[in-house]
Amino acid sequence: MATGQSEYLGELLVRRGVVPKDRLPSLFETAKERNQTLTDVIVSSAVADEAKIAQALADEHGLAYIAKIDIDSIPPALASRIPITYAKQHRILPIKEDDDAVYCVLSDPLDTGAIDDVRAIFGKPVEVFIASGEVCLNAINRVWEKKEDQGGTLQGDHAAEEDNLVDIIDSDDDAPIIAWVNGLFAQAVRERASDIHIEPEEREVVVRYRIDGELYIARRASKQFMAPITARVKIMASLNIAEKRLPQDGRITLKIAGKSVDIRVSTVPTSRGFERIVMRILHKTSVLFGLEDLGFAKRDFGLMDYLINRPDGIILVTGPTGSGKTTTLYACLNRINEPSRNILTAEDPVEYEIGGIHQVHVHPSIGLTFASALRAFLRQDPDVIMVGEIRDKETAEIAIHASLTGHLVLSTIHTNDAAAAVTRLVEMEIEPFLVRSSVIGILAQRLVRMLCDKCKIPYTPTQYELTQLGLDEERLARKARRQVSQRYTVHGYDYRFVGQDMSSNPTFFKAGGCDVCNKKGFIGRRGIYELLVIDDTVGPLILKNADALTVKRAAIAQGMDTLRDDGARKVLNGLTTVEEVLAATQEDVVFDE
Repeated sequence: MATGQSEYLGELLVRRGVVPKDRLPSLFETAKERNQTLTDVIVSSAVADEAKIAQALADEHGLAYIAKIDIDSIPPALASRIPITYAKQHRILPIKEDDDAVYCVLSDPLDTGAIDDVRAIFGKPVEVFIASGEVCLNAINRVWEKKEDQGGTLQGDHAAEEDNLVDIIDSDDDAPIIAWVNGLFAQAVRERASDIHIEPEEREVVVRYRIDGELYIARRASKQFMAPITARVKIMASLNIAEKRLPQDGRITLKIAGKSVDIRVSTVPTSRGFERIVMRILHKTSVLFGLEDLGFAKRDFGLMDYLINRPDGIILVTGPTGSGKTTTLYACLNRINEPSRNILTAEDPVEYEIGGIHQVHVHPSIGLTFASALRAFLRQDPDVIMVGEIRDKETAEIAIHASLTGHLVLSTIHTNDAAAAVTRLVEMEIEPFLVRSSVIGILAQRLVRMLCDKCKIPYTPTQYELTQLGLDEERLARKARRQVSQRYTVHGYDYRFVGQDMSSNPTFFKAGGCDVCNKKGFIGRRGIYELLVIDDTVGPLILKNADALTVKRAAIAQGMDTLRDDGARKVLNGLTTVEEVLAATQEDVVFDE
């Protein structure tokens, strides 16, 4: 209780004859020393009991005093709309609800924050009754026990079985805020959104969905609804609705249209006085992509399939956040997942659970980091290890040690292209000879939006577009000569690639807009790739500590397609647009034959 509230309570209790005036200074001093509330100190010092204090508060504020709460008359589902930890902390319990108000019992009418939170959760006025803290606490415990006896689970309890989840589309809850938030989730899943942003503006609340990598305004609401919307989401995510000054992270598990959905919630305070909420949607029942579904060119698919079936070495996937790196790693693991292999992963977080693979969610706050998990994996007799990210020297060294002792290691690293990953490892103080002897392949990738087949529009590209994509006749001829037949020697193993997969009669398309794609012109995303194989041409350059540009030129000479090359291939095959590829890639280095 704040100092001002304690002084007000002290004066009130003296005026009502509950506490002798001469005892008040010492009670204040004790409360300060013990960091307790004035009420707790008065009760523990036997100056007055909780019932007398509650009666005095009720009389002072003209509220009804309740000596006993009828537990049997309280619907458990009503009480569980507030988390039990919050209810106990604030000694507040909803006991009844009608069309006009929600009725609550609490011990401290001065706790206006708790009353405001209940008003936000239920979206209607709050009528207050006063009872002692002990009576409130006992009632809260008994109501929750009653809920458990009936086989129910509290909202936000992640131990609940998914089979017990009620599909929010089938929910008959008519509370406006609950219905609005449920509709928000249902619409997001229906429109294939990956993220939901709830943002407080000066005069309104704006909701944006990220669909295929782009943010779109989906809904607007009056600013007065920001607090109840935030409270509802925080309740669902088991967050502290009373804490509005610090960022919080939580999780919601829902069933929407028959599908189990996992939602990661993040809140941050803003200068407008409200919290901004971002939610990442993970479809737990989604089918994992196979390696053949990711959109690799023939050369890159063949090489990736070869590399992931190697008994040892490190394969790195690189790209910015949200470029599909985890999806690629899962596809690789899925392809080699069989009973004869022991596959272990360390992830933050575990996004999809794969049968037959043993996955660990790292917790840096308790010391379970990527490095410590990787070190422990080496004592678990692994064949294949996947570590979410190599972000420091310690993790890199353990990964290299694992690869050199006969294990295949898959991981991610943040660089702009494949060649830059080599220099990034050297910057982590990894010796070049260790990089050369352990890394066998580096895959850079980006995601580009795929055109809607129902409404894409053919057109004739400009010379500028052709030049930017590197589709001039001379360069295409050079690439064709290089890719007719290539032999790679990777750490002593030979791999031969023959053939191309460019469209022979390309048509360029641009986005249209129809009902199928919600007038956006695009449906879904697919990767564009740049696969650098550490072969006997690139390897010696790493030993010489060559810069990334030199390594990239050598790889291109060996037939590597750059990100823009692969993007150009997808443009020629009518899958995406020139604008998408140019936005996702940087201009390639010029290769002089």
